[in-house]
Amino acid sequence: MGKFYLVDFAAHFQKGFRNHVVPIADVPELVRKFRRFGCYTTYFFYSDEILAYMSAHAVGSTPTLAGYEGKVWAPFFPVDLDHPELEVSLDAARFFVSLLLDRWKVDPDGVQVYFSGSKGFHILTDARIFGKILPSKSLPAIFDTMRRHFAQQFPLELRDTIDLAIKDRLRLLRLPNTMHEQVRLNKVLIFPDELKTANTRKIRDLAREPRSLTLTDETGLIPRTLVKANSEAALFVARIHREVKRFTRRPFRYRFRRPADLSHIAFPCASFQKIWESHVEPGFRNNCAIRLASELRLLGLTEEEGEAKLFEWNEKNAIGLPSQELHSVVRSAYQHPFPYRYSCRDEILRRFCPLSSYESCQDFVERRSQTET
Repeated sequence: MGKFYLVDFAAHFQKGFRNHVVPIADVPELVRKFRRFGCYTTYFFYSDEILAYMSAHAVGSTPTLAGYEGKVWAPFFPVDLDHPELEVSLDAARFFVSLLLDRWKVDPDGVQVYFSGSKGFHILTDARIFGKILPSKSLPAIFDTMRRHFAQQFPLELRDTIDLAIKDRLRLLRLPNTMHEQVRLNKVLIFPDELKTANTRKIRDLAREPRSLTLTDETGLIPRTLVKANSEAALFVARIHREVKRFTRRPFRYRFRRPADLSHIAFPCASFQKIWESHVEPGFRNNCAIRLASELRLLGLTEEEGEAKLFEWNEKNAIGLPSQELHSVVRSAYQHPFPYRYSCRDEILRRFCPLSSYESCQDFVERRSQTET
């Protein structure tokens, strides 16, 4: 664990719910404080760097993790299997655990199966099974790609059970032996024999009371036993590393000249074009504004020109940001000697991107580049 010992703890009855970063060792006491009801932590761990980030990115007087893109580490690789019918989720959990234990022959002590307390299962695989997993900025992308590869191995009728939305570095995971807010059942450990033989009614019965964790601490995130690396799993992750590295090795180098006509700006990135032409709801307005201002600077616009275009965007799309806020955003984008470029890995840009693949993104940029030359 070393330098990466912090998690974001959240609880249903905790003021503000999130942005409560604590050492993982403090979590069991917090769970007891909130009576084991609706308690979560991030499954990624952070270093002290996140505390400095939170202080520098406070919203009003409240420190926030939002937008953090620093290094993270994880002791477990989580897969969330969920379906409206618990029986389907159970079939998916059996399939995935069989893939790990029977086909890959991984160390059984490295696979923890939990009933989520509602309609699914959390399968946590000890990261040591995959070899040495180091802290990295790209670890969320690696885990996301791993899940997508695993999903392709599932039978078609079970493929949709894999939640591919748990990919960001701030994602919360319900803690073991804490109660689901709506269903009022606990997230509990399910032993391998129970997973094979129990029906959904039996599993729900098991979740009426907390159950002892045998191979981890109370959080379910700190292993208490040695786990052997698995050669099949290690080769799999090595392939994923190479795949992610190819995707992220070098960012696009924009070779765009300053627009000759500022009344018509064509952005080299499809996400920026979408933001430029769209109404943006509260909650995303400031994030989109700072990204637009930075991109306008990269296109060669002066601070005054960039501010004018940002005001134009705000008015034509009925964004509703106050003038003072727009002035502040532009100052922030232009105050440093070198402009900041948001990459394709940025969560906000990915949210607004209308393109379906990395290849179509490259094609879009290439077409825009040719248009400008």
